[in-house]
Amino acid sequence: MIDNIKDLIEIDKKEVLRYLQYKNQNISDNLLKVIEQSIEETKSIINPRFVLRTYPIKKVNLPNEKNQIILDGVNLTLKSDDLYNLLLECDECILMSATLGLEMEKEIRRLTYIDLTKGIIIDSCATTAIEEVCDIVQDHIAKKLLKEDKYITYRYSPGYGDLSIENNIGINNILNSPKEIGLTVTNSGIMIPRKSVVALIGVSSKNTVNSKRSCENCNNKHNCNYKKEGHSCGN
Repeated sequence: MIDNIKDLIEIDKKEVLRYLQYKNQNISDNLLKVIEQSIEETKSIINPRFVLRTYPIKKVNLPNEKNQIILDGVNLTLKSDDLYNLLLECDECILMSATLGLEMEKEIRRLTYIDLTKGIIIDSCATTAIEEVCDIVQDHIAKKLLKEDKYITYRYSPGYGDLSIENNIGINNILNSPKEIGLTVTNSGIMIPRKSVVALIGVSSKNTVNSKRSCENCNNKHNCNYKKEGHSCGN
């Protein structure tokens, strides 16, 4: 679907600094050098992979309980008012999973024991990288569907808003992610490797869908350490 996605990943230094909770403090030349080296090392280690599938959806409005999104053809019902509102004008939903691979996980773990500072920096580089992978995939989807006069919402992941993180399990199983890209999910919804994403993207024939996530619409906007300038969320 996307050739050589690894070559498209830049790892934005500003994003790395944001995940390091940089707030315009002075940074020594030595630390900047470590960050730049870590970006290059991360780019050499990652093995980005992803899988997508599209399903028709039904929206069920229920009084006195969370609304539901039902995916046709599979045994998956998602209970979430936030997701229901996001997909209100959508007839289809794209399920997506992506990962940077186990080697990245092993390197972060190794550095935790021998060089904690660099481990933290590499971790932030990897977080930036997996978000860039998802952005590249999402941009590709948007351009492809636009040719069909279709529009997409921003991606929405379990654990965001009122959609339980445990929904990672069902989505991952439907996508057959363990076999397709080596991504597994624990019983509590935690992804392994950690630098992975499970998400949903709505598809609509209307160009009025919400295509950009805003910090102002996030339930965590008042206590988020990673808020971007301009109120744009990093997830």
